Amino acid sequence: MKPMTNNLCAATAIGLILATVSCSDSSDGGNAIIIPGAPAVEVKIGSQMPLWQNGTFEIHSISTGRGESNFYIFPDGTSMLIDAAGSLVTEEICTKKGVGTVTPARPGWHISSADIIANYIKHFNPRGENVDYYLNSHTHEDHMGSWPEKYEEYADFPKHTEGNFYMNGIAKLGTLLNFTKIIDRGYTLPINMGTDDRIKDYQRFLKWSMDTKGLIYEVAKPGHDDQIVMRYNPSAYPDFKIRILCASGYAWTGNGYDTKRTIPTSKTEISKASPDENIFSVALMMDFGKFNLFTAGDLQWEATSSAPWLNADEGIIPVVNKVEVMKASHHGSTNANSEELVNKLCPQTVWINPWRSEQPGIPCMRRFVAANPDVSFFTTGIVESSKAPLAEVENNFKSWSGHIVIRVFPDGKYYVYVLDDSDESYIVKSIHGPYISE
Repeated sequence: MKPMTNNLCAATAIGLILATVSCSDSSDGGNAIIIPGAPAVEVKIGSQMPLWQNGTFEIHSISTGRGESNFYIFPDGTSMLIDAAGSLVTEEICTKKGVGTVTPARPGWHISSADIIANYIKHFNPRGENVDYYLNSHTHEDHMGSWPEKYEEYADFPKHTEGNFYMNGIAKLGTLLNFTKIIDRGYTLPINMGTDDRIKDYQRFLKWSMDTKGLIYEVAKPGHDDQIVMRYNPSAYPDFKIRILCASGYAWTGNGYDTKRTIPTSKTEISKASPDENIFSVALMMDFGKFNLFTAGDLQWEATSSAPWLNADEGIIPVVNKVEVMKASHHGSTNANSEELVNKLCPQTVWINPWRSEQPGIPCMRRFVAANPDVSFFTTGIVESSKAPLAEVENNFKSWSGHIVIRVFPDGKYYVYVLDDSDESYIVKSIHGPYISE
């Protein structure tokens, strides 16, 4: 369904929240949220983005240019960060290796991605530096941080004096924020990754966090809707739920908490196929009444006649339904977001976190448009040369750069706000919506 574009939308009662809306799909307008006893908050172009208010569900895609980092505030104020962009690959490195280029670092290389993410969360999170959940979708550097020894000639990275881990990605972020629980896909499947230097460094960070901060560590449980839950007032929002669809080669069957194994049992067979880490990403479905959201890290498909199980999308296609919003898997790369999966999800709105010059890929974008010609695309940033190949779907792109904020109301209506990422003032650049959940 297309977003409404009238300049003045009628006031609508939404439970305890009344939304008086003046809206536009491009460059002007806004909306006011009124809660009894609280002042009205109006979103305006050129002004700082107002903070979350009780009863709304917010999704924040934080622009760093160094990978993915997406922050969620549940209707009761529970918070969750998925991934901690920490790539150290620069244009200089890409030029030296002859491998294209990367999206511009935002606001620049003078500040680490961990500091950008921490500052953003401290500003918008209702509990400041205290974050309830951190979910690591998979173990790639643009999602959790690099192994700095690979880049010693480009930068100097200190080690934590007590924990003996490099201060980069989630490891540094964990010293700037207080996470109650960290969940990841585990590192023993499909083969033991605990011998990898980068994973060892991550494990040292986890141990330090558990010993000194009381951190709770868990491995993601596919099929479960009781692992990531609201912590402060869940009874007030019974229609909010998060279910883990897949992780590490296991997928939910749709029956209770039952799962099925989607990878071979033979380690020899797995090693022979050389699976990409991406196919073991954690995927989630989030529901808030009529509103539904899908996110799946870098889940991708590598379907071949010799190893069809490399098509990781296949495991979850039977259990997903239409959604309003989704994060494009694997930065919108050509080998992600298969036709079968996209047709099943058929999103209204897709946000993309490009990282390399080949992202997003036009074949992937074509699949989204074929499923829904009115789909709206938003990216946190893009390599300028990457725009030309996307010309045929250019009208579907509503914004090419900036932090992306999606604010969802209890009746399923939602807006998309794009914030300036050239500094840390969080000024609203554009407002899009309202979009209506079906």
